[in-house]
Amino acid sequence: MDQPNELEEFLERVRSLLGPNPPAVGPGEVEAILELARVAAPAVADSGLGPLAALAAALDALEAEHVLVLAADHPGLRVPLLAHLVALAGEADAVACRRGPRLEPLVAVYRRAPALAAARSRLAGPPGGRSLSGLLAGLRTLVVEEPDWRRIDPDGRSFADLDDPADLAAWDPGPR
Repeated sequence: MDQPNELEEFLERVRSLLGPNPPAVGPGEVEAILELARVAAPAVADSGLGPLAALAAALDALEAEHVLVLAADHPGLRVPLLAHLVALAGEADAVACRRGPRLEPLVAVYRRAPALAAARSRLAGPPGGRSLSGLLAGLRTLVVEEPDWRRIDPDGRSFADLDDPADLAAWDPGPR
């Protein structure tokens, strides 16, 4: 998806299919969502070797020059922020937001070829070098600083991370 309007249309189709109270999505269910949304995208099995290996597998399976990477447990993603990241994609090997002291590797755009090469290199190295943050540090990354992305997503909902049932129970989806 190279154009922000395509991304917005895709996300809107997925939202309309899931309704106002989307279910939790587990392994294998992503394929069903993509099929319902009529999106031609390869399904890539999670090897269980960690986020960097999963990202490398996805990058290897895709042909697009740029890949928007989103965490499945971030229900508050704001389309205008994602469109902004996509619009900046041609300026670097990766585009990521800084939230507090760290970069957000799972709400980011990666240029496929250099990100895949860097991920493979890190996976071949010592286990301590296999973080997604380390991948971003090793790429020519354009950082969208917090004051800049907050103009688009003032409450930071794009980074709300629901990791367990308590997080889900506390989640307020807010207005759509």
